[in-house]
Formats: sequence, structure tokens, C-alpha cells
Amino acid sequence: MAETYQKKYISWMHAAMIAVAVLLAYFKIFDAGFISWDDADYVANNKDIQNFSIDNLSRWFSSFYIGNYHPLTMLSYAIDHMFWGAAPGGYHITNILLHIANALLLYAFAKSVQANIWVAFFVAILFAIHPVQTESVSWVAERKNVLYGFFFLSSLWLYTRYVAEERIGYLLLVIIAGIAAMLSKAAAVTLPLTLIAVDIWLHRPLGKAKVWLEKLPLLAAAVVLGLVAISAQKSGAFLAHHDTTAWNAIVYAGYAYVQYIIHLLVPVKLSVLYPYPASPGVIHYLFLLLALGIVTTGVIAYKRKWYVLSGGIWFYTVNIAIVLQFVQFGEVLMADRYLYIASIGVWVPLTYLLFDVLAKRGKQAIAIASAAIISVLFLFATFNRNEIWQSELQFWEAIVETHPQSAVAQNSLGGVYMMQGRYNEALKYIDEAIKLDGNNYKAWYNKGVLHLRKGELSEAEAALNRSVNINQYTKALFSRALLYQQAGQPLRALNDIEIVLQQEPYNARAHFIKGNCMEQTGNPETAISSYNKAVEYGNNEPLFYLRRGILKIRLGDYRGAIHDCSLVIERNPQNAEAWYWRGMAKHEARQMPCHDLNRARNLGYQPAQEALMKYCNKDQ
Repeated sequence: MAETYQKKYISWMHAAMIAVAVLLAYFKIFDAGFISWDDADYVANNKDIQNFSIDNLSRWFSSFYIGNYHPLTMLSYAIDHMFWGAAPGGYHITNILLHIANALLLYAFAKSVQANIWVAFFVAILFAIHPVQTESVSWVAERKNVLYGFFFLSSLWLYTRYVAEERIGYLLLVIIAGIAAMLSKAAAVTLPLTLIAVDIWLHRPLGKAKVWLEKLPLLAAAVVLGLVAISAQKSGAFLAHHDTTAWNAIVYAGYAYVQYIIHLLVPVKLSVLYPYPASPGVIHYLFLLLALGIVTTGVIAYKRKWYVLSGGIWFYTVNIAIVLQFVQFGEVLMADRYLYIASIGVWVPLTYLLFDVLAKRGKQAIAIASAAIISVLFLFATFNRNEIWQSELQFWEAIVETHPQSAVAQNSLGGVYMMQGRYNEALKYIDEAIKLDGNNYKAWYNKGVLHLRKGELSEAEAALNRSVNINQYTKALFSRALLYQQAGQPLRALNDIEIVLQQEPYNARAHFIKGNCMEQTGNPETAISSYNKAVEYGNNEPLFYLRRGILKIRLGDYRGAIHDCSLVIERNPQNAEAWYWRGMAKHEARQMPCHDLNRARNLGYQPAQEALMKYCNKDQ
């Protein structure tokens, strides 16, 4: 009884220490903001998360977001928005709390597969505070990582309960948690194979059919949701971005397989992204041989019943293999976030080996002290690494400093300077990105937007044309449509905006531009239809109501025009144009317009003065 109480006490102390360590490591992140790289599209500018509705719920489960399918992640953002609105601090708090929960789940899981409670503790603490995890925890857009990690680790822990008690209810919960993980991030499709690693750690006989049959429901879900994920990547034009041969892809995969392990053991020069090399070198071929050697070691270890080592190699391999760019996606060879779950396959055997060797010599205290020192070093490294998440500029400057040959980083840093209005500095980095990769359509898009902001329309059109010719990038198409529409070329603008709406049917601004174009081409009824959709999807954007109201005056719907302009005034009483057009609508409806026109004039809207003189002369 006393021994059981002592173990529970130690477990609670370990749990508290894990939580405190994470809070200390991520202390800087509580007041960090959003960054433009995906945070804006997922959260800051995403109308889909700003309220709970049947339409939005359906949209989360039927739409792709930035080339990903993760409806539960979108649901989590919506819950955050309900509590925090647009304040980034709340989203960071959720990420950190999920990471703490994941570390505690890993602790519980590791205790189920390891006899030594200290091994479980240090597996969890190394996972929790290693600096490679900052990308998953400190980046709001990587909510999908910590959320899928929560369900993934829940499934692993539940699986150990199922194996121990053989209750079908536990297996059902394993399946439910596993599907939830896949609906949070497609990387969770590795779960059925990961459970084989758990079987190895638990010394289950892999020759029995039951061991494989019980994973069939998860395997079926993985196949279906894996195919959906591939469709999502295709929709976002993320597949096969980097041109390389099949052999080079294998070489790079072997290199990444080993390099990820090195980053765990020696976390220096970490980066949010690692670009492809110009061509394979000696180091890449050497690491490919090392990768083959590690996999072979896993097979030999299993045959010799070194189950901790073989299970760890299997765990790491199946979870990292999916991101080794055999099927190329995205624009980089490696990223720290891909280690979030895979790292567990490294920490379990290494921590076990440390304690096993020293405990046999009666020196467990030395093992604890050694692991504690390493943990403290990792904690400080994570605390310092979180500095880059304090501002957009620090974030991209750090990446460019580490990988100046990355076109993605150069272009993104240029985009930050552009947002700050520092156009000359922005152009320098954007041009460098184009020099590094002439097919970087996002860099050409940024260059087009930069020229558009500077009023250099011909240069803007040329850059946007290059972007669209490389890839039918919706942002470039939208910007070019805006350029054409403002230049009085509505038919050319319509061609682009229709393509945008095919890919993004709920894009309110695209519907608004389409409405503008329809007005310009003499189709006011069709324009009203487009403005209606802009209003529906635009989360009460005043500009959309105002434009629709002005058009309603032309169509003789004065009551509707007054209603739209009134909505604008309710949201912004200083909108002089809304006061003016409501006054004009009231005049046409034979109501008193003078108060509204007078407010418009007092707010500096010049046409109101003439209207006052014409319609309200008796009152002046």
C-alpha cells in the first residue's frame, strides 16, 4: 500500500514538473502575435471560424484550407474565436495547453510500456521541451499538430489499456480517438502502423492474426482520409513543387531521415524550413547509407528480441516516412514540425538505454542527473528559440540568416517589409527570391502587389502575369482582376475572378469585385446578385453594403438602399459617403434628406455640399 501511494505521489510530482517546464519554456509565447505565414488564412482573416452555424460546420467538413483537410482543427479555431475573438494570445494559450496535455498523455503511455517510472518521465519531458517542438507549439497555424497529437497519443494510451484488459470498449475508443486525430491532421494516418510499434514494446506476438485484424478499422479510415488529404494537397498546388528525379528523391529522403535524428540529439541551427540542396552531395549519400543501416538494425533488433530498440525504430520510421518527400509536397525538404510525434520513437529507446545501462550498475541516480541536465539545457534552448516568434520580422530574418539560399524565406521576408511600407527593402528580398527560383509564383505575386501599391501598373501586370503563368494562384488572379477592374477592363477582370470563385466559392471580396465588373458592363441585376453573396460571406463588411446600396438607388430600390446605408452608418458613424448616399436615397423616396446630407458635408464629403444647395436650400 505504501509503495503504491509513493508511486502515485511521484507520478503527480512528475506531472506537475512537466507542466511547469512547458510553461517556463514557452513563457515568451503568451503575448506573441500572429504571423502572416498561414496564421492569417487560418485565423485572422478566416470568416469561417467567426461563428458557429450549420453552414460553417458543413464547410469545415467539406472544404480544404491551404491544401489541408482538418475539420476538427477548424472547429478548435472557432472555439478559440468564441472566447478570444481576434486576440492572438488566446490561440497561443490553447496551443500550449494542448502541448502540456500531450506531454502528460505521453507520460501515461510511456509508464504503460516501461517498467521504470523515471524513463517515462524523461521521455515525456524531452518530448515536451525540446526546441524542435517550438514550431508546432508557438505557431498558431500549427494547431493541427498539437491537436492531432492529443488524439493520437490518447489513442496510443487507450491501446495499452485495451491490450492489458482486452475490453472491446477500449478498442472502440482507440478507433474513435484515431479517426479524430486524422480529422485534425492527415499525418495521423500512420496510427495503425504506429500501433505495431506499441505491440513490439508490449511483447505481443506479431504472428497472430488478431494483432492485425484489430487495426483494420483504423487502416480503412487511414486509406480514405489519406486519399482526401492528397486531393487537398492537389487543390492547393502543393504536390510535386520541387523538380527532382526519383533517385534524388530517395537520396534526399535518406538524408532527411538521419538529419532529423541529429536535430534531436544536437539541436543547433534549427529552422522553420530547410530548403532543397542544389544537387545531392557526399553527405546525402552517406546519410542514405546510415538510414538503411538504422532500418536494418531495427529488423535485427526485433529478431534478437531487443524490443525497446526495434519498437523505437519502427515508431520513428513510420511517422517520419510520410514526410520524407517520396511524394513531394510543399516547398522545403524538411521542417521541424514533422518531428512532433516521430521524436517519441527516438526518446523511448535512448532514455531506456541510459537508465538500463546505469541501473544495472547501481547508478540510477547518475542517469537521473544526466537526463535532468540535458532537459534543463533543452529548456533554455527552447526558451531562447521562442524569441523568433515575437515578431514577423524576427521570424523571417532568423530563417534568412540560417538559409539565405531559400527562395521561400527571402520572398517571405520581402513580404514583411512590404506590409510595413518599406518597399525598397521589400523589393530587394523579393528579387533575390526570384533570382534563386524563377518559378516561385508567390514571389512574382508579391512583386506584382508591390508594384500595384506603388502605382506602377504595367510592372504590376507583368509580374502578376508571370505568377499566373507558373501557377493558377488565386491570390495572383484576384490581384490581377482588381488591377483590370480598376483600369476599366471589366471583361478581363471577370475572366480572372471567375477562376478565383471556382476555387474559392465563399470568397466575399471576389464576389464584390465581380459585382463591380457587372456594373461596369451594364448588368446591374447580376451585380446585385454578386453583392448579395459578398454581403452573405463578408461578415458584415460595410463596403459591401455601401456598394449594394448605391446600386439599389440606380435600380429604384430606395428603401433597400436606405437600409444598406443605415447598416454602414451603424458600424461606422464617420462614413461620410454612407450619409451622403442615404440622403440621396431619402430624397428619391420623398423623405427628408437634409440631415444626412449635412452630416456628410460636415464629415468632408464634397458632393454633399452641392446636394445640400440643390435639395435643402430652404434649410441653409
